[in-house]
Amino acid sequence: MFKVGKEEVKAIEEVVLSQKYFRFQGENVPTNTSQCEDEWREYLRASYCLLTTSGTNSLVVGMAAFGIGTGDEVIIPSYTFVATASAIMQVGAIPIIANIDHTLTLDPNEVRSKISPRTKAVVAVHMDGLICDLDSLAKICDEHNILLVEDAAQACGGEYCGQAVGTIGAFGGFSFNVDKVISCGEGGLLVVKDEKFHEQYLKSLVTHDTACQFGRTLKNKISSLPKFFGLSTRLNEINSAMLRVQLQRLPEILNELRNLKSDLMSYSESIGLTVMKGHDDQGDIGSVLHVRCQDPVDTMEKSKVLLAEGFKAGPPYLRPAHACWQWFEAMKEGAYFVEGLNPYNLSDQTYSYTKQDFLSTLEILGGCLRLELNFLGDQERVELCKELLKKIAAK
Repeated sequence: MFKVGKEEVKAIEEVVLSQKYFRFQGENVPTNTSQCEDEWREYLRASYCLLTTSGTNSLVVGMAAFGIGTGDEVIIPSYTFVATASAIMQVGAIPIIANIDHTLTLDPNEVRSKISPRTKAVVAVHMDGLICDLDSLAKICDEHNILLVEDAAQACGGEYCGQAVGTIGAFGGFSFNVDKVISCGEGGLLVVKDEKFHEQYLKSLVTHDTACQFGRTLKNKISSLPKFFGLSTRLNEINSAMLRVQLQRLPEILNELRNLKSDLMSYSESIGLTVMKGHDDQGDIGSVLHVRCQDPVDTMEKSKVLLAEGFKAGPPYLRPAHACWQWFEAMKEGAYFVEGLNPYNLSDQTYSYTKQDFLSTLEILGGCLRLELNFLGDQERVELCKELLKKIAAK
């Protein structure tokens, strides 16, 4: 997170002193959680928003509500946090990993090559705030009658052609843990843009909270649904109160991040560095600068210059659990928290993953210097960053 202050403390204090921590407090009784969902709907211009305990659980709840399950395959990028794959497996489906391109997001040509009769969805992950090629991915999904899903955990506030990411696919998921642009400690948001998916939204309510079927708060709202067991991934009032304040800060944070990144991009290009970009420069949230290097050795040498001065820099594959070869060995028969529910045990297909399948991803990530722009408002650090960029440009 980038900014926090007394306003968050005051909001949390009010909830703590009220001793009302549960998100549901009766039919038509507004709570911090319900009001926060309303505020997100307005901000994202979406039909439905549902807060959960994490970005991972937002994807799990969404996939379950949209009917992704046992026997299905879901295409994901080779550069993404392990939670993307984990969420798919938690609903009984199989993650199918596709290589990225030089935008560090899904390569549409790779996606086409991975589609099979079992493919149910494609997950567009907006890594590091870089925006996916959603037009191409949406076209592929439409051609094959499969779902486009957005994992926007690392792109809160991002846009594609003027539309908020997370609202372009059938559903999207956001994360609010401490590493994200705004945070409430831990939390997530499921977003459903279109009213035609009203039934799926109702299913998501029950999926995210089994007990809500039996309490008075939502009883009438979800009366059309047959009863079924789901999960318990409700966000509490303390987190929601903090998140409401953080959402108010989001436009200012994004404006500062984008201005900073734009400045550093222009400077980098003026001194001969190549900046790696997503598919919408204006919609990029601006949290990370990616500089193309010659090879992994060159990347590490350049990274050390920045690291020595306290900047968070390095090749993206050094981030824990963000490159597929860091976690795909856990995607196999027997390797699951409940062995009998392992999707690989339930499938009549055989799946295998090797690092050789992702050599193009390895080359791209190895030749990329990832610099976190976590120095908002510190002009001295900005100037020092420019000096160091100039230094590595000469290497």
